[in-house]
Amino acid sequence: MKNTILFLLLGVMLLSGCSRLDIAYRWADTYIASKVDDYFDISSEQSKALKKDIKKDLGLMKTTLLPQWMERIDKIQNDIDQGTLNDAKVADYFGSFFKDIEQINAHFATTAVDFIATTQPKQIEYFKKSFAKKNQEDIEKAQNVTKLQKDYCSKYEDIFEMFLGSLTKEQKQMIEESVKASPYPAELKAKNKAYIFAEFVTHQNSMDEMKKFVREYTTSAEKFDMPEFRVANQAYQENLQKLITQVMTNLTDKQKMALKSNINEKAEQLRSISAL
Repeated sequence: MKNTILFLLLGVMLLSGCSRLDIAYRWADTYIASKVDDYFDISSEQSKALKKDIKKDLGLMKTTLLPQWMERIDKIQNDIDQGTLNDAKVADYFGSFFKDIEQINAHFATTAVDFIATTQPKQIEYFKKSFAKKNQEDIEKAQNVTKLQKDYCSKYEDIFEMFLGSLTKEQKQMIEESVKASPYPAELKAKNKAYIFAEFVTHQNSMDEMKKFVREYTTSAEKFDMPEFRVANQAYQENLQKLITQVMTNLTDKQKMALKSNINEKAEQLRSISAL
């Protein structure tokens, strides 16, 4: 399942989620295996095999996705230097970010299938219980709308500040207005996860069917979404893109310098990964 195995990698590695990509890369296999253990209570043998397969997949990513990311960073650096970062280019970079998600998932399809093939019925039952508990917690958190919006404001501010340094009062206001206008559909996302999980569970009595489901979900997750979540998520992404455009096209001179420095740092970290 992407949310227990593959999507974790995105949270560890992509530019918006980690301040040190090279360190995240080195520890990605251990981090992912530990999270899978939380859901499946895996054995030491399964953990070792999973880590080995993840390292192999990460190695493949170095020769496929990593060059794309480095090229994109070079383009962003050039846009910053030339002052040519505009709405259209921000939209293009934003769209590329989500395409990367799809490519990452596809890189880990075989690993996900191979892992699910090693699970025992008792581990699937453990998965059902742990998933239900975690998902219910997510629903309850999402229902506290005021706190959720506050958390997302803080999250967005942290991400922007990681690249830009201190934000202006106007930029913080942009974030607050964006979160209020189009909050992340967190509750619907949790319900969508439960919907997809229920489909997965229908195949638990056939290993071949489970493996087929995992492969299809890993490579084409969106086709399993509830239509209402797909619509809500698309609206959210469009609003987030507008926020990024607003902030990135209203930078102070000090923020431009900070952005250039931090982009250079990320480029060096990616080059460090490519040399591993």
